[in-house]
Amino acid sequence: MQLLPPCSSYNRLASPGKCTLLWRSDSLLAIKGTMKRPFVLLLALFAALVPPSLHSQTYDVIIRHGRVVDGSGNPAFFADVAVKDGRIAAIGRITGEAKTEVDARGLIVAPGFIDVHTHADDVADMPRAENFVRMGVTTIVAGNCGGSTLDVAKLFHAVEQTNVAVNVATLVGHNSVREKAMGGSFDRPPSAQELAQMKALVEQAMKDGAVGLSTGLIYQPGVFAKTD
Repeated sequence: MQLLPPCSSYNRLASPGKCTLLWRSDSLLAIKGTMKRPFVLLLALFAALVPPSLHSQTYDVIIRHGRVVDGSGNPAFFADVAVKDGRIAAIGRITGEAKTEVDARGLIVAPGFIDVHTHADDVADMPRAENFVRMGVTTIVAGNCGGSTLDVAKLFHAVEQTNVAVNVATLVGHNSVREKAMGGSFDRPPSAQELAQMKALVEQAMKDGAVGLSTGLIYQPGVFAKTD
């Protein structure tokens, strides 16, 4: 049996039925050979870029084998998460050791949730905040629906003194401000003096760390407030 010559750019076009495609195997071998070198270089580069902390450090906590949802909108991925000095120190395949290791196989590992609508203005009285922590909430916002403390500095001082387990932010409540300035007489426009007092209360609360003003216009005394 006569072997046909390998195809070339010439004889393949001239006699497509009289040549073989043996060139493919030779070409593929050549391609594989040329691809192998850059692939090895990429592996070496990747290994050089991996921070040594992933392999050599000792951490406080390592959460292993969990499915990480990082809140960025990207798909979930499997990774270990290392914590040191109260902060995330590494994410990836971590071969280092830790004082405490948690097997999160079959579980989701995610950043703490933020509960933006709470009425936990007395959180300093229950500093462990277990009802929030057990749900994965690590930051709360108090002072909602127009009701809040008017002494924001005192609130934050109590939070720091009792070492509350979650991060705390607060709004200053419009109803609390209006009640303080107008007493029990609500169904009327405020006087100029009362309005000035309201403004001063809100300004001081913002200076002391409040993150905004909340309203509850279906509750007294906010229900009597006018837009002007």
